[in-house]
Amino acid sequence: MSNLLPNDAKKEIWSMYRARFIVAGSLMALIAAALCVLALLPSYLALRADGAGNSAPTTASKAATEADRAAIASLRAVLTSLSPLVAATTTPTAAIGKALSLRPATISIDHVTYTGGDSGTIMLVGSAATREAINGYRQALAADPYFKTVSIPVGDLAGAPGARFSLSLSGDF
Repeated sequence: MSNLLPNDAKKEIWSMYRARFIVAGSLMALIAAALCVLALLPSYLALRADGAGNSAPTTASKAATEADRAAIASLRAVLTSLSPLVAATTTPTAAIGKALSLRPATISIDHVTYTGGDSGTIMLVGSAATREAINGYRQALAADPYFKTVSIPVGDLAGAPGARFSLSLSGDF
């Protein structure tokens, strides 16, 4: 099958269609822009009308301002009380991590309690398979220079296998 139009006529027709598509696309973009402007016009007018007529603050805005000031004062009081915790040079997290890293596989730690102060105290509560495992864990902690004192109640060392224990660590943390 052959083409019925010569190349010059074909180019002329395609340029006419291209011009129509460009004009139609431009008109669609202009209509979309006009609709956007019409959609935003009420909010623009509301902002202009609200700001132009009310130059004096209302009682509701004064109450909101007082409430904001009270909230800011409360927040400052909380920040003042928490500032020693934020400014601490050492955290108990490193000490707890060190104590747990020295733990053998036969010991299970169930509960960790930290008490701060000049000489912080960490209490490790758990269970062990044997008394020897508890004593070995105590010796490993006592050999570490990070902990000043390591103490365990004698009753925990004399208990039956699989017994529970509590280990107290103190140091500068």
